[in-house]
Amino acid sequence: MVTAKIDIEKQVEYYMNLPYTMTIKYRSEQGGYYVAGYVELPDLTMTGDTLEEAVKELLSEREDWFETCLKLGVKIPLPVETPKYSGEIRVRMPPSLHQLLAQRAANEGVSLNQYMVTGLARTVGLDEGQKYKIGSK
Repeated sequence: MVTAKIDIEKQVEYYMNLPYTMTIKYRSEQGGYYVAGYVELPDLTMTGDTLEEAVKELLSEREDWFETCLKLGVKIPLPVETPKYSGEIRVRMPPSLHQLLAQRAANEGVSLNQYMVTGLARTVGLDEGQKYKIGSK
């Protein structure tokens, strides 16, 4: 019996150290509240009046949740792997657009790559140099 308890404790520790993806959502109904959970663990969610309270509740509950699942034989999903991005993509476009972009880049005195990256960054709301570095990997 003691061996089984130690085994469960080790398994709980294993799951506690995995990089699960936390999500926090605001719900406006019933006066408004926050729901904190994990993408990979849809049955483990906690609420709070504030974002901090919901996260605190989630973090304090997860150890017991893992232990209960293990004792009941419920399969615990592993975290999803964060994709690795090389920073390189191949883009197909009409030759006329390619020509126009190349001409505009030349007029700006920058490479076509830098011109396109800057344009894409602006489109998604980043200022030049914010959270991306042109030409770096």
